[in-house]
Amino acid sequence: MRRLLLVVGVVAALAALFVFGLFSASPDRNVPSNLINKPAPDFDLSLYPRYHDTHSTELSPSSLLGTPMLVNFWASWCIPCYEEAPLLEKYYRRYHDQGVEFIGIQTQDRDKYAEGDAFLDRFDISFPNGMDNDSRIGVDYALFGVPETYFVDAKGTVVFKQIGPVTAEVLDRELTRLLQ
Repeated sequence: MRRLLLVVGVVAALAALFVFGLFSASPDRNVPSNLINKPAPDFDLSLYPRYHDTHSTELSPSSLLGTPMLVNFWASWCIPCYEEAPLLEKYYRRYHDQGVEFIGIQTQDRDKYAEGDAFLDRFDISFPNGMDNDSRIGVDYALFGVPETYFVDAKGTVVFKQIGPVTAEVLDRELTRLLQ
């Protein structure tokens, strides 16, 4: 009986610590990036066929040197990605004519091309998107999770990283900063 009470007591204490951890603080989205103020990793992104007429079949940051960029990582199963997609499209339409390129990278979604295409359809995403099927690009960017967005200046330097969905406030601030 003593042994059973000891086990129940330990399990109860661990459960209490778990619950305390869940509800004691908000998630820390301020994870520093080693890429800030460093060159953005280059990659060759095979674009979805819908973008071939406007952006060719592949896109790489090195081909866009001289152009400020927003690089957004997303996945078809990611609920916060669904929340930010319409906002990203809205800002792309506003800032593309000012010289900012947006690049969408579907990652952590191995072989989910149909799901990615449906995601792009759902939000009428007009900026170029492609699949990081083996997550190599995500590894090079030290991806914390999805969604995650990197702001890259015209020199190709990462100037800001947003973990979690971007907001209008972040987009206004960082895109304005990229154009200065």
